[in-house]
Order: sequence, then structure tokens, then C-alpha cells
Amino acid sequence: MAAWSTQTALGKQLGLSAIQVGTQLTALGLKDGPAATPDALTRGLAKESQTRAGDTFFLWRTEDVLGLLQGGEMPAAPPAADYSTFDRVIATDGSAIRNPGPTGWAWVDQRTRETGAGRFDHGTNNIGEITAVIEALDHVGPDGDVLIRADSKYVIDMATKWLPGWKRRGWKKGDGKTPENLALVQRLDALLEGRRGRTEFEWVRGHSGDEFNEIVDALANAQARGTA
Repeated sequence: MAAWSTQTALGKQLGLSAIQVGTQLTALGLKDGPAATPDALTRGLAKESQTRAGDTFFLWRTEDVLGLLQGGEMPAAPPAADYSTFDRVIATDGSAIRNPGPTGWAWVDQRTRETGAGRFDHGTNNIGEITAVIEALDHVGPDGDVLIRADSKYVIDMATKWLPGWKRRGWKKGDGKTPENLALVQRLDALLEGRRGRTEFEWVRGHSGDEFNEIVDALANAQARGTA
């Protein structure tokens, strides 16, 4: 398992201050202001984390970033994903202001760039995320091989791991409780069950420079804020 470090921890190993480390990371194109750049996130050199108070900060992959700070070569960017085996590739996202609050959802077809989006006056991030997948699958229809891309691990795990077990137990979780947003979960199940083509899911890191994730994020946010 890769080790991750703060700028302060990296600096201690190099005899530098956290500010000096930040300056070097910026010069390497890995940091922009207080945030890691999309390139750093895509290459797996940085990841987002949060303090207990909910403030965002970034951790750095220790071994690789130490090497770069000592003059090593930048690792190659990961190869572009091969989506050629899918008939449709759809990016989805949802957003809730204040969570819960006004909620938006959106999808975009990565080949045709056709989009769909909508809102609820009150909802949650999870409701927006699930609805985006439901609306995307409803738009696509039952035929053809489809890849659904989302930055919500909750939605992907729910659709691929948890949902079958909930259904077997009469729509109950392992602790006997009813799953949240059951009506939406059952709508998603019906769409998945009714598909004749292959349906797969792919997690994409949010806010990491992925073109289509950025598009659906902006669309969902605009819907939630009522500015669409």
C-alpha cells in the first residue's frame, strides 16, 4: 500500500519547510495555489483529504513525490481508457446545496455530447447521484453495452454490490433496516434488470480534470442552484 504524506512531513525528510515544498510542487506543475493540480491527481501523485472540521487539504504519494523533489523524472500519465467495447459511455453526477437542500442531477453522452439534467427542490447528494444514473439508463434504453461513469463510490457500490443483497432480503440491509431512498433504488434495479445489453460502472475521481466529469458537475450544480 502506498504511503502518503503532508507537505510538512515531506519537508522534514528533505530539510525544507512546508512552504518551500509547496513552492517546488508548484514549479513542477503539481500544485496550483493551495490545491493539487488535475495532472497531479490524474497521475496518482496527490489525493484529497479532509480535516475533522471538514476542511480540504492534499496528501502526496511519499516515495514518488520525494523522488521528484530530489530531481527525479515525472512518472508517465496513465493511458487513456479504452471505451471501444461499449456502445454508449455516459458520465453522471448529482449535487445538493447544503446537503440536504436543492438538488441537481445530470448526465452527458461522451460520444454525442447529448446531455440531460434536472432538479429537486429538496434532496441530498445521494439522491442526485442515483437519479442521474436512473435518467441516463432510461435515456439509453435496454439495448446495447453501456458504461456508466460516476465520481460517487456510494452509487457504484450500491448498484454493483449492495443492491442484489438488499433485494434478496426483501429490500432490507444486513442490519434489518430499510435502505435509504428505497423508491429510487428500486427504480434503478428495474432498469438494470430490464437491460438486455451489458451494463458496467466506472469510478472517476471528481475534480481531477476529467472533461466529462467536469461537464456533469457543472450541469448538476447549475440545476441545484437554479441557474441552469
